[in-house]
Amino acid sequence: MIHKMLYFCFLIQTFFCFYENDFYYAPTVNQFLKNQKKLANDLFDGYDATIAPIYSQFDLSKPVDYDPMGPKRFNYSIFLYFLKIVEVIEPEEKVSVILEIAETWYDARLAWDPTLYNDIRILYVRQERVWSPTISSFKINDMIDFRDQDFRMVGVDYRGHINSTVSLKMSLNCPLDVTKFPFDSQTCVIQFSLPLFAFKFTQLFNQIYHGILDENVWKGMGNSEWDLVNLTNRVDILSYGDGFGDFQLATFEIKIRRNPMYYLYMIVLPSFIINTLSIIGVFMRKSDRMSKLNVGLTNIMTMTFILGVMADKIPKTGSIPLLGIHIVVNLFITVAAIGITVLIGKFKKSVSKKSMMSQKMMRTLEDWLDIICMVVLEGAIFANFFVIIGFWIWS
Repeated sequence: MIHKMLYFCFLIQTFFCFYENDFYYAPTVNQFLKNQKKLANDLFDGYDATIAPIYSQFDLSKPVDYDPMGPKRFNYSIFLYFLKIVEVIEPEEKVSVILEIAETWYDARLAWDPTLYNDIRILYVRQERVWSPTISSFKINDMIDFRDQDFRMVGVDYRGHINSTVSLKMSLNCPLDVTKFPFDSQTCVIQFSLPLFAFKFTQLFNQIYHGILDENVWKGMGNSEWDLVNLTNRVDILSYGDGFGDFQLATFEIKIRRNPMYYLYMIVLPSFIINTLSIIGVFMRKSDRMSKLNVGLTNIMTMTFILGVMADKIPKTGSIPLLGIHIVVNLFITVAAIGITVLIGKFKKSVSKKSMMSQKMMRTLEDWLDIICMVVLEGAIFANFFVIIGFWIWS
């Protein structure tokens, strides 16, 4: 046992010595590290990471880029390469997403000649050592940055371009149109801006990685209830008309579609079955009137409960959702069935004191009325059911 422990300790010591001792590095690696250290010392000698490399002596009274030969605006680019829908909170009209983005900007103070440093073209350093723009989200409820504040890295290339990656969880304000609920699609926007700097000082760009512009990839970006069906990008300009309060918005637009299977199986199909059976129960020939009323009233309570469940799921807007209309129609059909049963009962009672011939005719008429009303109302229930199924098929 002791021999095994000694052997293990020897292996560990040998392993760490291999990476700690410069003798075990290839000569090219040693030379690279020396050149890199020299480059870092020269590059950051006198560099102030608290001062922005943004040219601010443009004439704000003139149009943007009025001087073709003059300095250009500061460019900031956002590159989206992953997106994941976390949850949609309909009553609050909030959509939570996870974003993986890369950001790029230019700092002329961090450019160098690669030939002076053995052709080193990129340098990786802590982000705290370079100036970084303060990117802000627009119309966002909440934003969480998953990066460790103490271990953020950036890549600086020899031309002065700086690249960094950001992992964010964002809660978006997304007004929802629930008119076609549960067959609805929603469109939400994710917007970034640089509000601190004047519009004529900076220029925003945004782009989506072509690898995620694929419907097969989008399947993995949704969740169990929502599917991602479209993803686009653009740059918008928010203008207040005074020429000074304008700024750009790097916009990513997502379109999501609800998966309606839960509502079809848990609301639409049970509602159809309950209504179909309750209409048969209300017009059953050998049942007394009180039993028929109990069947109808029980169904009304069931439909009212379903409406309450649905109301807790969607925002309180002025439009009535499709599923709500479907349930209300079923509710009216049940109310109509109860009303017809009451009227038939009153009519039967009014002729009970008449001759035997009248009573016999009344029983025959009652049977036919029950059959006709049951067929008509069952037809209405089937029509209502197939209408909402048609929306599902064609949505």
